[in-house]
Amino acid sequence: MEKSPGIEEWGKLYKLIVELKDIAPWQWLEEHDLFAVQNPETKEIGFVSVMGAIGEHHAIAVYLGEKGYYRFRDFQQSTPDIFSFQKILEMPQLQASFEDHGMLHKKDREIIKNLSLTFRGKQSWPMFRSYKPGFFPWYLDSSEARFLKYSLEQTIDVSLRAKKDRSLLRPYDDATYLLRKKVKKGNTFSWQDSTWKESPPAPYKIEPSINMIAIERLKKVFPREITLEIDVFMSPQPVQEKGARPYYPYVLMLIDANNGMIVDHQLIPPLPDLESMWGKIPSLVADIFAKRSLLPERILVSSDFLCQSLYHLSDNLNISVEFLEELPNVNEARTSFMEYLQ
Repeated sequence: MEKSPGIEEWGKLYKLIVELKDIAPWQWLEEHDLFAVQNPETKEIGFVSVMGAIGEHHAIAVYLGEKGYYRFRDFQQSTPDIFSFQKILEMPQLQASFEDHGMLHKKDREIIKNLSLTFRGKQSWPMFRSYKPGFFPWYLDSSEARFLKYSLEQTIDVSLRAKKDRSLLRPYDDATYLLRKKVKKGNTFSWQDSTWKESPPAPYKIEPSINMIAIERLKKVFPREITLEIDVFMSPQPVQEKGARPYYPYVLMLIDANNGMIVDHQLIPPLPDLESMWGKIPSLVADIFAKRSLLPERILVSSDFLCQSLYHLSDNLNISVEFLEELPNVNEARTSFMEYLQ
């Protein structure tokens, strides 16, 4: 487990975020004006976004890796709805933001006190968080704090230059981004401009686990002329196990497409990570089918992840798995679920 940042590391972060507040780059940069920073320690690329152009919430986000970039881009292109929170929480990122004092946790206030800092006013208190897909925004570890420090330093440099010349951010075309990287020259290191070019995202690969005991039981079950809508979505209510980082459980929901009745539902933790959770879906679905002696004719999904996850069920049990953009029964059930929790 990564250690927590020391007080010296925290001091550097607070110094930089205060300097950024004085510069106020959100006055001329917008959320989609990304540029890239390469972590000199790991070579990982982060994509920096300056938020607050419309004055509601000032923050600097660093979307981690190509996964973070493409999820941010997809979010920007999507229509906001009551499920948008899931897309935000599934974007791997580091964030430095300005919040009201009441938003700070005890640990944040202790760090500020130990640094002998004080802040006044609404949305004036710095807060630093790590976003891991499927998990509650949490405190930075030491390596995250260092990458965020590098990113904030480069935000100061790039934002001031971009104020004079916005073409700096897109050196050649809309698919080419400014990349700041630390380069060695002789015995010294310096940050230099380079470029990162967008390319088609690599296919999202899921390693499914197969419950062969359930599969063999289902091979003896007579198929029914029934169509199921299946979906997996994030619950907005976080769960915390003792001593662990809180997470958002996901809801696996099976609905009869003919009458809209919920056939079954389960809560699934995104542990140890979101990719592992998706890999468990086919086994969980097969187990539900086996316990109910239910072998449907068709399964409808509206998620590429589910299409990949349930492929092996289709292969082993001759079930048709079909993708549809919208599943009306699922959408209604999700909406009802969210309204109930809220």
